[in-house]
Amino acid sequence: MRPASPTRLAALILWFALGPALAQVDVTPQHSGVEVSLRGIAAVNAQVAWASGEKSTVLRTIDGGRHWQRVQAPGDGALDFRDVEAFDANTALIMSIGKGDASRVYRTHDGGAHWTQVLRNHAVDGFFDCMTFAGQRGWLMGDPVDGRFQVYATTDQGRSWHPVQGPKADTDESAFAASGTCIAGDARTRLIGSGGARSRLSVFREGDGDWQQIDSTMTRSASSAGVFGLTPWPHGDGWLAVGGDYRRESEPGNAVHITVDAQGRPHVQALPAPPGFRSGAACLSTGLHPCLVVGPSGIDRWDDGHWTSLSKQGYHAIDLVGTGGWASGPGGHIARIELHPTPP
Repeated sequence: MRPASPTRLAALILWFALGPALAQVDVTPQHSGVEVSLRGIAAVNAQVAWASGEKSTVLRTIDGGRHWQRVQAPGDGALDFRDVEAFDANTALIMSIGKGDASRVYRTHDGGAHWTQVLRNHAVDGFFDCMTFAGQRGWLMGDPVDGRFQVYATTDQGRSWHPVQGPKADTDESAFAASGTCIAGDARTRLIGSGGARSRLSVFREGDGDWQQIDSTMTRSASSAGVFGLTPWPHGDGWLAVGGDYRRESEPGNAVHITVDAQGRPHVQALPAPPGFRSGAACLSTGLHPCLVVGPSGIDRWDDGHWTSLSKQGYHAIDLVGTGGWASGPGGHIARIELHPTPP
């Protein structure tokens, strides 16, 4: 084979170094078979994904989204499943919202044929918001009870849960059950976003004591604005947080990059505003590692210091794995997202 010319070789090196900026992103709507609002989405791999939403709706695909099957779920149509976390085609957890014991978590190990309730909120003023997992370990957060956000932890893939101390909360400060991403975590660190009267980011690192809290610098109001979505930034360099005011969804939203220093103190750097309120975010950690954000007015990707619109169709939640994933939204909308390198 003839060796590449110096110009071609330089172009190839640049492509491998800057692959994210050259990757093509395709957003392809799929038929979910339902018309309810879907705020939960979990991408397992290129073929398997789960979605959840209103009226006890739980969906699953095992063929890349060509067919979405509605699986039997608890609640007799009365529960609103705002988050779903899936581990494979058979194993998943769904979280319902509502005051007190309307907030629950169910687990299936047989593809949704049977569900076991593994957690129920016994606090009268409690309200679950979102879950996240890192391997077998997971964490769930809920609105404040007695001055602190509720936080539960699991070490066995959600089979059992126990309460742990959450961050302090001010009066009229809360979280948003909008996309299943108001909490993020890894082997050592947990990150929580809040809004309302205060818009804060709360960071907990194991071994460092209590939660560290910092102003998110995002929009705040009485009840409708703040931090809505969190996701790990590529290469382990902190987290991306997005939000805004859901009552002003077409106005510019908010985005910040969060890092934690060696002493466990969080730092926030404001990013250019997305074109609208954004409720969910996801980044890829593979060679193609863009960050995508979703909201009622569309999907955007973070490109070299600015946002690029991918779709004007609104979505609530997004999850990426490998070189793609899915977004879910109002009216039963589901879209497959695929990333392709574009060589020079």
